[in-house]
Amino acid sequence: MNWAKGRATKGRGTSFKGALVYVLHDKDAQTSERVGFVEIHNLATDDPHRAWREMKALCDAADELKKRSGIRATGRKLTKPVYAFTLNWHEADNPDAAHMRETAFDALCTLGMENHQAVIVEHTDRPHKHVHVIVNLVNPETGRLVSLSNDDHKLDRWADDYEVSQRVIRSPERRAKFHALDNGIKPPKRPAQAKSREEWDAIRKLNGEKAKQRAAEIKAAYAAHVANLKAAQASAFKARTAQAEKLWNSYKADRKAVNDRYQPFIDAIWKSKRTSPPHPYTEQALRDLQESAEWKQLGRTQFAQHRLFNARERSLLGAIGNAVRLHYAAMRERGGLANLFKLMISPAARRKQFQQQQETQKQALRQRQAQSRNQRAATLKAARRVELAKISQEFQKDRETMKARHASEVAAQKTVWRQLAAEREKVWSDYRQEFAIKEAEQENAAQQQSHGDEFREAASGAAKPEREREAAQNEGNGVDRTPPVEKSTRRDWRARRSAAERKADGTYKKRDRGKDDGGRSRQRDRYDHD
Repeated sequence: MNWAKGRATKGRGTSFKGALVYVLHDKDAQTSERVGFVEIHNLATDDPHRAWREMKALCDAADELKKRSGIRATGRKLTKPVYAFTLNWHEADNPDAAHMRETAFDALCTLGMENHQAVIVEHTDRPHKHVHVIVNLVNPETGRLVSLSNDDHKLDRWADDYEVSQRVIRSPERRAKFHALDNGIKPPKRPAQAKSREEWDAIRKLNGEKAKQRAAEIKAAYAAHVANLKAAQASAFKARTAQAEKLWNSYKADRKAVNDRYQPFIDAIWKSKRTSPPHPYTEQALRDLQESAEWKQLGRTQFAQHRLFNARERSLLGAIGNAVRLHYAAMRERGGLANLFKLMISPAARRKQFQQQQETQKQALRQRQAQSRNQRAATLKAARRVELAKISQEFQKDRETMKARHASEVAAQKTVWRQLAAEREKVWSDYRQEFAIKEAEQENAAQQQSHGDEFREAASGAAKPEREREAAQNEGNGVDRTPPVEKSTRRDWRARRSAAERKADGTYKKRDRGKDDGGRSRQRDRYDHD
C-alpha cells in the first residue's frame, strides 16, 4: 500500500470542479472509460458531476458557519480548500470495491476528515488498483479548516499499519523505520541527500569557464535553430489562416452569386418589390397581363351586377328578388329568416351586403393570384436551395481536405520539435558526461548500496540497536568501556509526541511567552485550530 500527492501542489488545490473533472473523466477527454466506482461521502447530491457545486457552496458559507458556532472569522482568506491524494495497492493485490471504499474511509478517519465532504473515485487505467480521494478541508459543522499538520507522517504510519494488518509487507524500508521507532531504536539511515565533497567538486568543475563556454555555445546554436523554427511555423500559421479565409470568402461569394441570380426573379413576382417593370416579352410580363385581364373581367362582371342590382331596386318585386338572391348567396352565415326579413325591409342592408359580396369576390381573386405567385416563388427558392446545398457540400469537402492538410503540417512541425528536443538532450547528455567526475558517482552509488543493506537488514528484523553494534565492535577490538550510567534525555525528532498526545496524558506544559514579544508579532491564521 502506498499513498501519493501531487509533487507540485502537495495535495492542495483551489478548484473542486477542476479536480473532479479530472478524476471523473479520461485524461484530456470527455469519456469516462477509466472510471470504476464512485463513492460520495457527506454530500446531499447523488450526482458526482454536481458535487463540486455543493463543496464550493460550503466554502462560501464558512464564515457564516463559524459565526453560528461562536468562532471568530479572522485570519487569511481561504484560497486552497481542496485536498487530494491517491491510495495505490500493489499489482499483486486484488482488493474489491467494498474493501477499497472501506480503506479510503479509514484513511480519511486517520486524517481527521471523517465528517468532511469527500468524493472517492476508482481508476482502472493502471495495472495496479488505485483510488483518488478529493476532500473539502472546510468542516461542514463549524466552518473551520481541518489541520494538515504532519499529514504525510500520518498517512505513512497508516499505510504501514494497513500492511501489518494485511500481513503482507510491500514496503520493507517503511516497516523497518516504524519498527525501529516503536522499539526506541534509531531508524536506519536513508540514502544521503546532501552532496558529498566529490559531488561538490564535480559541480564546481561543471561551472568552470570551459563548461560555461561550452554551455553558451550549445545554447546559442539551439537558440538560433529555435528562432528559425518559430519563424517558419509563424509563417506557416499565417499561410494556413490565409487559406482558411480564402476558402471561406470564396464560399460566401458563391452563395451571394446564387442569391443575386435568383432573388431578382423572386422579387419580380410581386409588383411591390420590383425596381422596374418587366420586359414586355418576358414570362413575367405575360403573367402580369393575365392577372390584369382577370381583374378587368371581374370589374366588368361586377359592374354589370351593380347595374342590374340598381335596376331591380326601383321596383318592389325587384327589391324582393335582390333580397332573396343575397340571402341564398350568404346561406352559410347566421341569421336565417330574420336576416331575410331584414334584407326585404332595408334597402341599406341590401346594398351593404351586395358590396360585401363583391368585396369577397375581389378577395378570392387576390388569394388565388397570391397562391399562384407563392407557388412560382417556391419553385425558384427550391432550385436555389439545391444549388446552395451543392455549394455547401463542396465547401465542406474542401474544408475537410484543408483541415487534414493543415493537421499533417502541424504534426510534421511537432515531429521536428521532438527531433530537436531529442538532439538537444543528447548534446546536453554528452556535455554532462564530458564535465562530470565518475569517481564521485561511484562513491555515491556505493554509499546508497550500503544504506540499502541497512534498510533490508532492519526490515528482516536482524538489525541490532546502535549501542549493541558499538559494544560488539569494541569487544572485538579488545576495548573495555564502561557503559554510561545516565541515559541521554535527547530524543530523536521522529519520536517527539504531538501537543494533543501530551495533553491526553497530562504532560503538556503551556509555554509562557510573556507579554513582551521583543517587537515581533504573530498573526493568527483564521483556519488554525486550537
